[in-house]
Amino acid sequence: MSKVFALIPARGRSKSLWQKNIAPVLEQPLIAYSIQAAHDSEVIDAIFVSSDDDQILSVAHYYNAERFKRDPHLAKDESTIDAVVAEFIHRMKLAGKDIVILLKPTSPLRTARHIREALAEFNDFPTCQNLISVYEINNAYMRAYVGGGEFLHPLAGEHSSYYCRKDLPSLYMPNGAIYIFKVDDFMREEKIPLTHIVPYLMPASDSIEVCSVNDLQLVENRLRERINS
Repeated sequence: MSKVFALIPARGRSKSLWQKNIAPVLEQPLIAYSIQAAHDSEVIDAIFVSSDDDQILSVAHYYNAERFKRDPHLAKDESTIDAVVAEFIHRMKLAGKDIVILLKPTSPLRTARHIREALAEFNDFPTCQNLISVYEINNAYMRAYVGGGEFLHPLAGEHSSYYCRKDLPSLYMPNGAIYIFKVDDFMREEKIPLTHIVPYLMPASDSIEVCSVNDLQLVENRLRERINS
């Protein structure tokens, strides 16, 4: 029988914010929100934090997540998330039909409900190879031009800049909160699948990714709104 694994990738250090993944957010480390959401979803068989950093792994253990000590060469600036996932799958010997839910710790506003709904949606699409969480953005960007050379070029096609917004397709931006895929789909190329993708729509207000001190403040404000609502 297939199992569902949550993988929270959290390397040590950060260029933009030192030890970002365990930065305090309303008296809890940032990563704790992702671990707690995974636990509270009650749809995950095991929760792992992948890190090269012993301090982060100690925090993960405190919040009842399994510790997965990452190879240090996969914790560099140029390391890819695909390589991190591949290491986890190989070393844990996951089965082909097992499901991986990738939860980046920099998305603390993702809740247990979001995880439950996303997994249910993933399971509703048997031909889906990857589900990603997104939020809707202004489709007027479809009318934009790309620069960088002598001339401008339409971003979305020859006549896109002349369309009315109502005639343009909807646009969705990935927010980094949730990725869901089966092991065998990942292992075809040892990459998170880039085809047969379905979206899980989240509000923009829950889609803040923490990259800076300012983002931490925005997240704290949103969490206070939830507490007071």
